[in-house]
Amino acid sequence: MTLAEFREEIRKLKETKKYPELKSYLLPALWIAEKNFPAITHDVMRVVSEELSVPLVEVEEVARFYAMFHTEKKGKFIIRVCTNLSCMLRGGEEVLSELCRLLNVKPGETTPDGLFTVEEYECMGLCDGAPAVTVNEDRYTNVEVEELPEILKKYGWKG
Repeated sequence: MTLAEFREEIRKLKETKKYPELKSYLLPALWIAEKNFPAITHDVMRVVSEELSVPLVEVEEVARFYAMFHTEKKGKFIIRVCTNLSCMLRGGEEVLSELCRLLNVKPGETTPDGLFTVEEYECMGLCDGAPAVTVNEDRYTNVEVEELPEILKKYGWKG
């Protein structure tokens, strides 16, 4: 997606008139950016700022505050492993460790091929299915270490 196309997407979003104020479109606009750019860069934030009449500093604050938004380059697939209490007690840290071993990265890093970024996540709200893992928007619950290779293969991992 180009910045011009992104600008047009924000305009279409505003035309829906779902929200009473332009500022209310900030999170949805950043979500569009997250899905379509390798990172939410300063230029992307500037477009959001201009289209929504929100100060650039506010756009930056929101983009950097929420873990779901990436202001640094990320992989095609974001793998998040919950290590909150419920998941930790049911093996979340072991899942994270094995995932990092399989992909040869540390939490927060992206594989050299740009396919995967692994992130430790505080809470996904999936405590009843601990340990939980997400790959982009796909959810995996009650994950066991042995399942990780099969999960990764679904997203192009060659092993």
